[in-house]
Amino acid sequence: MKDKVGILTWHYYFNFGSSLQAFALQKLIEGLGYDVSIINYRNPRLDKRVWWKDIARRVLRNTIGQLSPRIRSKYSVPNALRFQERYLRQTNRFERPESLPSRIRGYRSLVYGADQIWAPNVYKPIYMGAYVPDGVRKVSYAASVGLNHIPDELADTYASNLSSFYAIAVREEEGRDLLKSRCHVDAQVVLDPTLMIEVQVYRNMERQLDVPIAGRYLFCYFLNKTHQYRERVEEYAKRHGLQIVGCSDKESDAEWMHRLENVGADQFLWLVDNATAVFTDSYHGSIFSLLFHKDLWTLVRFAEDSPICQNSRIRQLQNYFGIGHRIISPTSEMDESQAIDYEFFERQLTELRLHSLTYLRKAL
Repeated sequence: MKDKVGILTWHYYFNFGSSLQAFALQKLIEGLGYDVSIINYRNPRLDKRVWWKDIARRVLRNTIGQLSPRIRSKYSVPNALRFQERYLRQTNRFERPESLPSRIRGYRSLVYGADQIWAPNVYKPIYMGAYVPDGVRKVSYAASVGLNHIPDELADTYASNLSSFYAIAVREEEGRDLLKSRCHVDAQVVLDPTLMIEVQVYRNMERQLDVPIAGRYLFCYFLNKTHQYRERVEEYAKRHGLQIVGCSDKESDAEWMHRLENVGADQFLWLVDNATAVFTDSYHGSIFSLLFHKDLWTLVRFAEDSPICQNSRIRQLQNYFGIGHRIISPTSEMDESQAIDYEFFERQLTELRLHSLTYLRKAL
């Protein structure tokens, strides 16, 4: 019988990165020979936002049969939820952190990560080892602090929580340095799990949109509702003869792009893989563009002095793969003369994967 390993992470948001990093970590640990489940803890406050929207869609779906296909699609069961149900092996859902011990009976280990589960502005003890009975090994894989600072009131708490971990690995060098300087915690740096999976696995998961896109296109994936990149995207698309399609949290973007709604993570993979170019302010949008060898432009999403600045993860990609010339701010110039060196990217990826896999194998 295989040893059981649980994963504690952000997995249920309707967000491509959250779903895909959970899937990738599950796939990675399964490949090491373990029986893996995602521990289906739901933060009640955040979970209600997701599930009330889902309930509303389900109710409305039964009353709008005579309306247009576009409206019916908008209120159908979310494709993000379909992806999670199909690809994530989840335990029974629970919302009380104190219930964790009863949900992990018989488990050998718990893996914490990836994503920004250790970010100080959203601190939750359950994501830092609380409530776990003795005898269950706690390790982290690519857990992210995310922000530029760990406040004084949490530094000792972080140190205390993480002292019970068997092995600790984070996603960014800046996070490693913060844990060392603020909490006296030693950690390794490993790849985000989405970078650990062979690209063909993702291609086998791809699913086209219900209404396929005809012709060459530029794909936008924007999470920032106040971005300032429209002019540059339009100019690039015009120069290269591309139509603009995208997923954006900014509703007014529908005025100038074909703004897609109700897209699942498997459809997101298809959109990136088949795009001629990608403009994104998303960390995972950048990762999948690199994996699929796209003409990528990563847009800076946070001001460096923002209290929720999360630019360290983009700098980490720059450090790994030399893509600094493809990271642009609202005021910087775009230089198309230098392409991304994908031969270098693949060499680096091979070496980094070996290091990260060695850590995880030893930690488990």
